[in-house]
Amino acid sequence: MSSQPQRALSPVDTSVVNLVQVDFEGRFLVVASGAEFPCRVAEMSTAEMRFVCDFRPKLSEKVIVYLTELGRFEGYIEQHDSTGFSISMTLTKAKHKKLAEQLVWFGNRDLLEMSESRRHKRIVPLLQWTMVRLELGKEVLAKINDVSAESVKIEVNSNLLKGKLIVGSHIFVGSKAAEVTRLFDGGFVAKFDEPFEEGEVTEFIRL
Repeated sequence: MSSQPQRALSPVDTSVVNLVQVDFEGRFLVVASGAEFPCRVAEMSTAEMRFVCDFRPKLSEKVIVYLTELGRFEGYIEQHDSTGFSISMTLTKAKHKKLAEQLVWFGNRDLLEMSESRRHKRIVPLLQWTMVRLELGKEVLAKINDVSAESVKIEVNSNLLKGKLIVGSHIFVGSKAAEVTRLFDGGFVAKFDEPFEEGEVTEFIRL
């Protein structure tokens, strides 16, 4: 794994050739045998994933990977190393662009979250329950962990969202349109399409 310090990625960097340090939980299926294994992806670009995993498939074997935060990918075992293995991927133009945008966000996540925390106070509303509407129209009851002018952190039954939500998904939190920017065990964070005006976010806010 690369030990070089991680650089901030430009928002217009749509190639993401360099590996970005991430920490994604997931599973992979070895196509030839049908065997499935849990895994963790530690580094990723639009062409490669590096896995931390005890099991190492044979070189050149095809695998199908499902990452909770990003969805489904296919690739071929390219290399083994001391902690796991890496795969190479060939993406469609549309999926390449979307993954590049997601990796840019993950590469800059700490800086972005620190910046937002300085600009916007986070509030725990008195009325924490709301409805979240997913892209295909499914609605689930959810709890607002906290909210700022730009984003909201939601707690929800993970089983209700399994396979239905990835980073970049467009949803509604109550009547407020938003885009999912991060998934965590038990919920997600979403950024509002239209931020609230200064002073609108108080403990009495309802979503």
